Amino acid sequence: MGAPQKGNTFLASVEYSNVVNFLGQGFANGASQLQGANRITRLVADDITPTGATAGQSVLQVKFSMANFNATNVTVRPRIRFWFDNGGVPGAYYNIPAPVGFSFSPLTIAPGVTVVTGNLAPGLFSMPGTTFWAGITFDDNNGTTGITQAQLDLIGQGIFDPPSIGTSEDVGFVTTAAGSFFPTDNPAGSTFNFGGAPVVNFAWEFTADNTTPAQRSTWGRVRNLYK
Repeated sequence: MGAPQKGNTFLASVEYSNVVNFLGQGFANGASQLQGANRITRLVADDITPTGATAGQSVLQVKFSMANFNATNVTVRPRIRFWFDNGGVPGAYYNIPAPVGFSFSPLTIAPGVTVVTGNLAPGLFSMPGTTFWAGITFDDNNGTTGITQAQLDLIGQGIFDPPSIGTSEDVGFVTTAAGSFFPTDNPAGSTFNFGGAPVVNFAWEFTADNTTPAQRSTWGRVRNLYK
């Protein structure tokens, strides 16, 4: 075999994960409003404290949940947003390297809770190293998905706890009004919980690249790096 070339090796590092321990319950965003041609719900967010191991590296994958409390399949667009923590509530909009938010293509989901995966290009979202807020709102993609107002008001997130990687407090945040909130600092809203029954933690997972310098080495040394 030829000698390894100098460069970088990209390894995935899960910095926060709470997508395993589903508690069998969920929370509907609700209170949708028609804004122009687009009907959209309130935004509901959760506090996220990652491991901090790869702070500043690119987030390459994010997972979140979509809860459908309707009796039939519906099609809806999820839109995810992020904030720096400000003393236990969302503060300044997360902007490293620029304001970070993603509106995915509309998804058709069955009744119940579905965990979905979004793959991101490098350089769009730098992994926070300390507590931040991750939120989601849902809309009808300017009236194109076919979902009704009543159905949209029954879309939300599944409740999961405890996280398997990282930590999260027993608190959620819901905006006062419906909207996109990109890139809104200090969104108007309030925190909430259910007195621990259940714990208010929603399904989120963040995977960042873990860039390891690759240098000339013996095979034994390379093998040890990949135990």
